[in-house]
Amino acid sequence: LKIILLLFKFLSNGAMGKKNIEIAGASDGTVAMLKKAYSLEMSAFHYWHYVDQYVEGIGVLHSDFFSESANDELEHAKKVAFRLDQLGAKATDNPQDWAEESGLGNLEPGKYLTLKSALEQALGFERYAIAHYDELASSTQGNDHVTYHLALDLLSDEAKDEQDIEDILDRLELDRKSTRLNSSHIYISY
Repeated sequence: LKIILLLFKFLSNGAMGKKNIEIAGASDGTVAMLKKAYSLEMSAFHYWHYVDQYVEGIGVLHSDFFSESANDELEHAKKVAFRLDQLGAKATDNPQDWAEESGLGNLEPGKYLTLKSALEQALGFERYAIAHYDELASSTQGNDHVTYHLALDLLSDEAKDEQDIEDILDRLELDRKSTRLNSSHIYISY
C-alpha cells in the first residue's frame, strides 16, 4: 500500500484533482494551520530526539520512550506534509523558521535534561498541539473531510501522549513521596 501511495504521489506530482480541491475547499487559513502543525511536529521531533540523546536520570522510564516519542512526532509531520502536498502547498523547509511558525518558540531541549524537567516541558507542547488540532478540526469540519479526519487522528495521538506524560509525572511524584516517607521513617527509628 505504501508503494502504491508513493507511486501515485510521484505520478500525480502529489497534487489533488480539481474536484477534490473544490470539495475540500482548502482555504489559506487551512494551509496556514497545516504549516503550523508541520512546524510544531518537527520542533517536537527535534526536542524528543535531542532529549533522548542526553537526558539524565531515566530510572523509571522504558529506555525507548524518548526515541519512540521522536518517531511518533516525525510520523505526524510526514502526514501533515503529505496533506499540504495534496493541497498544492509545501511545508516550511527551514528548521530555523519552525520555532516562529509553530508558535512554540525555541524549545531549547538542552535546558531540560533531567527526567522531570524534560517531561514537564514536553507536557506543555503536547497540550499546545492538542489545542491546535482541536482548532484545525473545528475549522475544517463539514467542508474539508480529509483534513478534518487528519486533525482528529493527530488530536487523538496528542491526547494519548499528554496522558502518558501525566501518568509518568504522577508516578515520579509518588516515588519521590515514597522515598521521602521511607527516609523519614529511617530517621525516626534512630
